[in-house]
Amino acid sequence: MDLKLLGLTDYEEKVYITLAKSGKSSAGEISRESNVPYGKIYVILEKLEAKNLVNIIPEKTKKFIATSPKNLIKTLENEENKLKNLKKELKDLKKVYTVHEEEVVRIARGKKNFHKLTRELKETKTFSYTIKYVSEYKGEWIQKNKKHQRKGINTKCLARYDKETKEAVDKWSKLRKDQRIIDNEGIAMTIKDEEVFIALIKSNTLITIRDKPFVKIMKKMYEETYKNAKKVPICTSTT
Repeated sequence: MDLKLLGLTDYEEKVYITLAKSGKSSAGEISRESNVPYGKIYVILEKLEAKNLVNIIPEKTKKFIATSPKNLIKTLENEENKLKNLKKELKDLKKVYTVHEEEVVRIARGKKNFHKLTRELKETKTFSYTIKYVSEYKGEWIQKNKKHQRKGINTKCLARYDKETKEAVDKWSKLRKDQRIIDNEGIAMTIKDEEVFIALIKSNTLITIRDKPFVKIMKKMYEETYKNAKKVPICTSTT
């Protein structure tokens, strides 16, 4: 038993438990049974009396008796209610803290940061729309695409399709049927449930925007563009 959780000291706990078990007792008896030094007994008993855990019996030799443990149970219930209220308040505070903690817009530069920021994007649950500039055909992106397919995530891709990118886009065509063509002079983009990632290739600038209203507008604009875009030609190469 650990009554210290209810605000009792180690000595107070020993004295209360001793009295609760032995009943009406003198200070000397309490000291012996509880192993609390006699010089401290009266101070401890006074504190327990103040906490409504001990009553004094005015006999020729002053005796003491513990009050019912229901008083401690009531204290425990009050503390539980306080903790429940505190938990709710902390959850509300966490919501506010999360809003302030998370940067709505992050800006970085450099290819090294490109891979860092793309890996920090949150896992999408419903859709992932991309605009590709070079359409790199590499293991990391292949696995991510397969994962999206397994989870039934709605994917769409708008890719630059010219002499420079044709080979890579054709490779992707064997894996995904959602590619369409877009004129692109230097933009890579990913639009997901809660964020938009933009790479301005020519200026070497990377932007992550975590703002749902912005995501909603970008999603709608993307879908309109995608609907009117030409499909990537079917690749007949066997290589």
